[in-house]
This record gives sequence, structure tokens and C-alpha cells, in this order.
Amino acid sequence: MQDLLGRLTALDPDASETLKVVSYFDALVARSVGMESMLRGAALLSGATVGHSDGRQAMRVRADGVRIEPGDVSDRWPARASGPDAVAWIERDGDLHTNDAMILERLALALGIIRARRTIGPESAVELAISAYTGVQEREGALARLRLGDGPLVVLASPPDPSPSSQHPSAVVATSHGLTRATIVRQGSDPLLLWPAAADLRLGVGVPGLAPASWSSALIAVRLTSASAPVIDATDLGAALIVAEAAEGRPLHPDAEALSSLDPRSLALLDAVVEEQSVRAAASRLGRHHSSVQEKLTALTDVLGYDPRTSRGHTRYTLARMLLTLAG
Repeated sequence: MQDLLGRLTALDPDASETLKVVSYFDALVARSVGMESMLRGAALLSGATVGHSDGRQAMRVRADGVRIEPGDVSDRWPARASGPDAVAWIERDGDLHTNDAMILERLALALGIIRARRTIGPESAVELAISAYTGVQEREGALARLRLGDGPLVVLASPPDPSPSSQHPSAVVATSHGLTRATIVRQGSDPLLLWPAAADLRLGVGVPGLAPASWSSALIAVRLTSASAPVIDATDLGAALIVAEAAEGRPLHPDAEALSSLDPRSLALLDAVVEEQSVRAAASRLGRHHSSVQEKLTALTDVLGYDPRTSRGHTRYTLARMLLTLAG
């Protein structure tokens, strides 16, 4: 498939994009993602709201991957049957985009496969358990099928591969930030024991409690991981987690916007000063003379409008840096 894509890209870019759509949905089907994830993938691909209704349940996902209130299909929108009494649609007014027809076709086929699997696959139960839009009874039924019992749960967010080596329920979910593996464990479990042989694993640990809230916080935590901090527990973020959750779906804050305009060397200097809490220590870490670091810091302070060495400036910089990382 990759060789064919390379050849088609040179001969016919539109045809290669169509094949990429096919490959994308094939990957989602192979990962056994649930219905909401499948709709989210179609919405992100098409850049438009995508919906589905099967007579029992209606679901809509915006172009940014956010699930919204259900609604009925309009005659103005392209739609395709996805099974008996079931229809999928793209909420596109006016001319269709190049790949709308292919996205709709592959979405309808994939939704039919999901319905066929739904009664037997544990992956769909995981997605039902972590979705904020699942009803209480439906979530309790999903947790019962997963045999998780009562008590606080912790959801882990990690890359799709590798899968955990234990028997904890796990599924790959399509999010607005890409495919992410969700693994549900009981509070008190050591998450690192689930991937004992995995190198360079990035892992976000959600706050204990209800599965949807834990999953939401785990998604934030995993996006904040780095080579130096490959595992982040959302509980350790403290009140910063509230800021991160409130920033989801909003324009970038001016403080974070100011950081985004800086070059990597300037950001590295600011990070060193804030983390080391000393210009001399930062200079030693960066391998530079302290006077040149001090001179550059003075110039950056004028650009930012605050001094990151002060108590309030330290807080502003730390939160702005977090928001910039999440936006990236």
C-alpha cells in the first residue's frame, strides 16, 4: 500500500489522497475502535461535522473532534446507509470536497463492522466506559462486562503500540490528537508494570475516580510527557490541570502565544532559568557564560512583559509553557 501511495502521489495527487482515506479507515477498523472514535476520525478527515443514527442512538462529532448534541440528517447533506435503519452523513453545505464521497463510503462500511462486533468485543466496552456521553446504566453495563467491579478507577493514555502485557482492559481510541490507547486499571495499580519491556514509552496517568474524568485528565497528561519526563500523573499537575482542561478548544492564550514566537534557543534558556532558579546555574546547564545569559534574559523579559524569576512571573511562565505544549 505504501509503495502504491508513493507512485500515485507522483501521478495523481487526488487519487493518492483517496487511498490515504482508505488506509486510515482500514487502520481504525483493524484497531477495533468504537463508533464515537470512528465518527471522530471521519470528522477530522473531512473537516466537517459528521453524524450517524441507527434508530436507537444518534451521534454527531464536530470537525475538531468534540462530540456534540445529536440531531437528524438534513436533505442538504451527503448521506449513506450504514445498515438497516442506519445512516451516516457529513454536514457539508454547498459543493462537496474531493474526498467526501470516499470518507462517507468508508465510514458507512466501518460502522457496519462495529455493529457486528459490538456484542462480542471488549474494545467497545472500554470506549463506552470512558466516554463522557455514555449514560449511567450503559457505563455500568460496560464496566460489568469488563469485570472491573466497584471502586475508583484510573485510566491510562499511551501510544497505540505497544499494548499492555497484562489482562487489564485496553482499546485504541481515535481522539482529536490522534490514535491513543486507553487502559483501565484499579486505583493503586502500578502502571509501569503493564509495559515492563517497553522502551521510550510515553504514559499519561489519569486522576482516580470515574472513568470519563480519568480518561480526560490522562489525555492531558500524556500530551505533556517528554523525553525527560516520559510518565506524567495528572494528579501531580494539581491546580494546573484545571487550567489545562479549561483551555481545551480555546484560542491560544497571549502568554503562550508570546512563547510560540520565540526561537528554540530562547525557550531553552527560559526553561533553564525557571527550572534552575538561578542565572548562574542556568548558564552552567547551557554551557554559556552567565553574563550572556543575563543579557539575553533581560531582552526576553522585555518581550514577555514579565520576569519569570519572580513568584508571579514563574507561575505565568509555567502555565504558558504548559499551554504551548498542549497546543503543539
